[in-house]
Amino acid sequence: MPTQEVPKTMEEKVENHEERIKALEDYQQKQEKLNNEIKSQLFATENTVLKESGKQQDLVQKLLDHVLEEDKEDRKSSRDRKTYTQQQIWKALGIICGSGGILFLLIKSYFNL
Repeated sequence: MPTQEVPKTMEEKVENHEERIKALEDYQQKQEKLNNEIKSQLFATENTVLKESGKQQDLVQKLLDHVLEEDKEDRKSSRDRKTYTQQQIWKALGIICGSGGILFLLIKSYFNL
């Protein structure tokens, strides 16, 4: 059954209006306090994200430096191996040519006897 509203006097209406305004003001204060808490938490989260991002950038830079240094060392060792191989080839050719000349002189002197 629908309830019938009892007609209010003007004073009751004004009092009720003041109570509603007071309740709305209290609610607004609570909301502002909650908003300030949320802002401070967001600020703390943003600072944490920025700090961690900086750490990640440092780690990526260290990794990049390490990879490039390894590549540089690999190229240097490859160059060293090539140089060493060329030196050994020339050394062997020199020995072969030199020993071939000595063998030729020995054989020639043996047959000239």
